[in-house]
Amino acid sequence: MNHFRQGIKNLPEICFQQGVRKVIIAPGSRNAPLILAFTSHTGLECLSITDERSAGYFAVGIAQHSNEPVALICTSGTAVLNFAPAISEAYYQNLPLLVFTADRPAELIDQADGQTLRQENVYGNYIKANFVLPVETVLAVDLQFSDRQVSQAIDTAVSYPQGPVQINVPMREPIYTPLPETHSFPKIFKTLESVITPTKESLKKLQNLWTSSPKKMVVFGVSSKNEQLNALANLLANEPDVVVIAENLSNISGEKIITRPESFFSSLTPESKASFKPDLLITIGHSVICKQLKLFLREYQAAAQWQLESSLPYIDTYKCLNVIIPGSAGDILMKMPFGKTKSNYSDTFQTQNQIIARRHDAFIENAPLSDMSAVINLLHLVPANTQLHLANSTSVRWTQLFPTRSDLSYYCNRGTSGIDGSLSTAAGFAYSSKQPTLFLTGDLSFIYDSNGLWNNYIGTNFKIVVLNNNGGNIFRFIGDPQLMKSCEQFFTTPHHVKIKSLVEAYGLKYIACKQDSEQVDALKELFASDQATVLEIFTDADLNTENYKGYFRNIKKA
Repeated sequence: MNHFRQGIKNLPEICFQQGVRKVIIAPGSRNAPLILAFTSHTGLECLSITDERSAGYFAVGIAQHSNEPVALICTSGTAVLNFAPAISEAYYQNLPLLVFTADRPAELIDQADGQTLRQENVYGNYIKANFVLPVETVLAVDLQFSDRQVSQAIDTAVSYPQGPVQINVPMREPIYTPLPETHSFPKIFKTLESVITPTKESLKKLQNLWTSSPKKMVVFGVSSKNEQLNALANLLANEPDVVVIAENLSNISGEKIITRPESFFSSLTPESKASFKPDLLITIGHSVICKQLKLFLREYQAAAQWQLESSLPYIDTYKCLNVIIPGSAGDILMKMPFGKTKSNYSDTFQTQNQIIARRHDAFIENAPLSDMSAVINLLHLVPANTQLHLANSTSVRWTQLFPTRSDLSYYCNRGTSGIDGSLSTAAGFAYSSKQPTLFLTGDLSFIYDSNGLWNNYIGTNFKIVVLNNNGGNIFRFIGDPQLMKSCEQFFTTPHHVKIKSLVEAYGLKYIACKQDSEQVDALKELFASDQATVLEIFTDADLNTENYKGYFRNIKKA
């Protein structure tokens, strides 16, 4: 006869067989059988992180680096809800998280039992699928069902497009009882990868449209570093009829690639914009940040848009989408007839890009101590092969004013674009990669997610730069100062938090920079440090605002 928790014992073996290697466990009581099962499996590395929200984002960072499924385990009740922000981020980043939520049995739900809420499909809009395991697996059919559910859940998470799944695990008392000594060799389900290509007729139509479009624009969205994709981008950019747009989060760079689209499209005059309009727009991958690019392409719509490698294929950001192409962007675009179309479209962009570069260099030459000067020096001094993680709001936007460094990898939580877990994500990535990892953040993002340092997995390869301008400076950039004046505290939220004390409480080294003359030396000390270190750079919010707005006034000048 099967043990009533044989299904629980089988969970870690199924995970291991399906490629899971790291498990994040948020401590609790109802999940005790899950903890006992997973920690006893010698092939899995189990990490204990107390704060469920931080634990979830830590798992996001691991999945960003490894592209492997990561298991998350929590107890019942509100602990389940605290995973939700990270799960929504994973959903929109297409990261395979396996969320095991311990639960009460059905007869105790809504019966005033402790740490109990309605957990089934609680993440409904932000997961690929929800699975509920049987309460007990005494019967062979229940064990088979449990094993199948778990194997199917993991296969669902890792199949294209990847994403999180919930596996709800209801259990009756007693909780603290021994598990079976071994798993029962559960059956594994695995979907094999396959290649999807257009038919000859479809390919011919694409080739004809390519040839008849003298102005082609290719926009790369957020993507991890991919040498094949980068080579494709540069091949396209060298065609006279093709322009390639790629922000730093695309991790695409090259001499003829427009890597600063916010600056570029902000510089165009109303009279000149029409000449930059594409005939054919090709988008590859996830979203972009650049607001000016979005506004431009919505106003000057291409006659046709091809969408490639999009996990959510019906995203009509630019209001001209009409062709969705399954399969690899490289496989499709390499079959286009290059060199057959006469055009000076690329030259038009390169000329304007050189004008912007001169205006950019002139403006930043004498930047005083500010967020801008800090980013200038940081991007100049950060060692090659660093994994650069960027907090949302101003941090990521400052870096996008500067050319993409090909020897860096850029990351940011642009799935949902929140500030709530960026520190934890960077910490998880640093732990998984063991590579030099730098996190650039504002003070609010850092404070909001400071529990990202509340774990035992912060390595010496992790460095943090906090730009402290005492509040949410992004609202000064995008808001109406007069309109916000009477309720500014509800937008910029100034504070009295001592980041130095916070950093030292978590046992990290702390460096402060309060003067322009100290900035370069402080950054050099940070990068030379042999321990996890936080550098806090104090800047003036009003000066930051004037710098940002002044930069774009200079870019736009006639």
